[in-house]
Amino acid sequence: MQKITGMAGALAVLWSGVALAEGMSVGGQEITVTDDGMGSAALLVDGAVLHENGVIYLDDTVQTLGGVTVVTGVAGPGGNACGAAPFVLALPEGAAPTLYGPLDSCREFSMQVQPDALVFSTEPLPAEPGEIWVWDPVTGLTEALPEEFAADEGRGWEDLPSLAATHPADALKLAPVLAALQSGLGEDYSVFAERISDLGSGDLTAEGYLGSACLKLTCDADWAVLYLHRDTRQVFAIWHVYGEIENHIYPQDTTTWPPEAMEILRTSAME
Repeated sequence: MQKITGMAGALAVLWSGVALAEGMSVGGQEITVTDDGMGSAALLVDGAVLHENGVIYLDDTVQTLGGVTVVTGVAGPGGNACGAAPFVLALPEGAAPTLYGPLDSCREFSMQVQPDALVFSTEPLPAEPGEIWVWDPVTGLTEALPEEFAADEGRGWEDLPSLAATHPADALKLAPVLAALQSGLGEDYSVFAERISDLGSGDLTAEGYLGSACLKLTCDADWAVLYLHRDTRQVFAIWHVYGEIENHIYPQDTTTWPPEAMEILRTSAME
């Protein structure tokens, strides 16, 4: 259910949707998750139902923040349409347990454990800023200012090898790539960015990098392709919008497209 990596002064947790605990005893209270085997789960504390959903997973690590014991986990409808989202179960001494969340989001969250707070965040994407939510014993679960997507300053074409087996959204973290797309696509950048940020993959090619992605629910009609040519340091983009017949391309002048890029363009035209 979690992947733990070191961070400066904090513990970072990334949920992957695998249950590590179906029940536990915390401070004399029994916390359990029941599953009816038909797509419905329930979270109970001492037998009382606090939340029902398609799937519910508990973190096996109990935290104490500001004197309050908390158990974290994720819950959601199940299936592939939307991932499970974080929640916080607070167990204050001498008071009734309180459930905060789950967050109304389909995105994958990481969690930082700070001395007096939990910080839940998603990775900023070219089409969507990163969500940030903070839980503490005083204010509960509140949304903080989102983190906008930005290129990594100092990363340029010399960092192209780092894109091996990476999602194409990672390619936009190279400063010259993001700048070229934003200036070259103009008003179409947001449309391209939405598609290149979703379900996809990429890898190095003989002459550069190739990545593709699509909107999960309309993948065949809403997709984008990103190609980076190593020697000329050029950026090429192809994308399609649901309901339209022709593909969009950048740059429009195909005489500037190197052979590998032209082959990708021809392949895209046949799909």
